[in-house]
Amino acid sequence: MRFNCASYSLPVGVLMWCTFSVQATSEPPPLFEIKPLVCMVKTQGQTCQMTIRVNWHHAVPENLCLYQANTRLHCWESSNKGTAKLAVKLAQNMEFSLRDTHQNTLAKKTVKVNAVVSTKYRRKLKTDWSLF
Repeated sequence: MRFNCASYSLPVGVLMWCTFSVQATSEPPPLFEIKPLVCMVKTQGQTCQMTIRVNWHHAVPENLCLYQANTRLHCWESSNKGTAKLAVKLAQNMEFSLRDTHQNTLAKKTVKVNAVVSTKYRRKLKTDWSLF
């Protein structure tokens, strides 16, 4: 079997050029920050009420919205950075996402709900009675 190298070099070269051009034009994801990332409740199942601070920066101005699961919380128009302070209620771990107008998720963070361990289940360090 005989291969003609010249006929294969053109398609491979075009493929490599296309791959590099796609990588060069793709934008990096936005820098997305939420604080705090943990909410403490007394017992598991309680609702946590807290104020979160949201900061984001992006290389290109866009219309972006902040979502809590599938609920829109706040939007920014034609901006490459944004900040917001929002009051939220969480009953369980919740994902917050930054989405564009086509509902594409550009960045996401999870805020965890942790319960304080109850003291009634704590093991005693000494016994109630003693022989000595």
